[in-house]
Amino acid sequence: MVYLSNSALETILPDYPGNALLNGKFLNYRKSSAPKLKDILRWQFSFNPERYNNKHSTYHPNLIEDVRIFDKSIDKIVWLGHASFLLTLNGKDILVDPVFKHIPLVKRRVKIPFEINAYRQIDYVLITHAHFDHLDRRTLIKLAKLNPQMQIYCGLQTAVTLQKWKISNPIVEAGWFQKFPESADGIEFYFLPAQHWSNRSLKDRNCRLWGSFIVRCAQKTLYLMGDSAYAEHFAAISQLFPAIDYALLGVGAYTPQYIMQTSHLNPAEAFQAFNDLAAKQLIPMHYGTFILADEPIAEPILKTRQLFTETPEHLCELSIGELLRI
Repeated sequence: MVYLSNSALETILPDYPGNALLNGKFLNYRKSSAPKLKDILRWQFSFNPERYNNKHSTYHPNLIEDVRIFDKSIDKIVWLGHASFLLTLNGKDILVDPVFKHIPLVKRRVKIPFEINAYRQIDYVLITHAHFDHLDRRTLIKLAKLNPQMQIYCGLQTAVTLQKWKISNPIVEAGWFQKFPESADGIEFYFLPAQHWSNRSLKDRNCRLWGSFIVRCAQKTLYLMGDSAYAEHFAAISQLFPAIDYALLGVGAYTPQYIMQTSHLNPAEAFQAFNDLAAKQLIPMHYGTFILADEPIAEPILKTRQLFTETPEHLCELSIGELLRI
């Protein structure tokens, strides 16, 4: 067992030794295992009528194309579908897990607002982990060419993959509980735990670190989950960051439970995670853009709305491309 971190970065959790690495594989926040191949095959070859219903469903999140999303004078959050977001803070544009195209074997159900060539003022890209629905090779290569000034922040051992793609932008890797470099723009970035896993092939499972982000400036604090199952880290993050304004949490891709429970949140778990984080508003994501699981495609957001019936002011449901001023 060895422990890895970026020695050039500050670790904000006292006495944290770094991320545990066993036989070249990162370990999870709490002991769990990613879905086994036999379970995946069982799932894929089991009869489930909901797959047919989802395939032919006409439901998808609403799409808005508002050119103001590219106005750097407006501090904002813009959902771009699935787990992708465009944030603007202090005049800087930040893309989170940008995936603008189809992913292997899964078609995108609603396009991004505007074509990728419009995304030319990007200052930062944040990558939570290497799964195809969070790290898209074609999208990132194109964004890097359009934005040579763009900095990429990601988890440990991810840079080598990006460099193989001939991406020459500055890349900074972090371990959990590490703070990315200070900058003059007044924005702080932190890499934090997630209960998940990571791979891009059958042979590289957990060779790259997965995680979540806190993005903070003087005005607001945002929590960006990426992918995570429910675990104690949400409460631990709240102890370090007790004034989270917006929690961007996944609410979809949770059935069948024997496959998804160790990877994603269902709406009830997202609601609990939101409370653990003591955040002011929940922004739901990870639903409606790609069909990755077997629940009815509209079910995640419908169930999420029901959980906030008594406190609707704490739920901030966005259309894709909708501009939320912060």
